Amino acid sequence: MEKLLVKTGIYSLVLSFFLLVVFMKREESTTDIDGMTSFIITPYPEFFFHIFRYSIITSIIVVMFVWLYILLKEKE
Repeated sequence: MEKLLVKTGIYSLVLSFFLLVVFMKREESTTDIDGMTSFIITPYPEFFFHIFRYSIITSIIVVMFVWLYILLKEKE
């Protein structure tokens, strides 16, 4: 059981990190009251901190779901 949880945690962390690197945008567009559009670009250190943070949160959630699935499966 512990081996499955550790593997799930590691694989979900790595997979979510790679997916967020590919699909998360660094630029955000904002529109002012006058209708002018400007772009805000997140610096790379902050960008990777956000990606790492979301990856850890995703990994914890996935491990909790797998743990609950294992507990429910053992009760049957």
